[in-house]
Amino acid sequence: MSRTSVTIPESLFEWFKEYCNKQKRSVSAQISFMIEQLKESEEK
Repeated sequence: MSRTSVTIPESLFEWFKEYCNKQKRSVSAQISFMIEQLKESEEK
């Protein structure tokens, strides 16, 4: 596993944390999930 940091507007991060809660995933898990989906779509 790799660790990284990103700089995004606080309001966007707050929205994303709420989105993750609704998806029943942690922020890291949701980011990993979204990156995997993007990777799969690019490989098609």
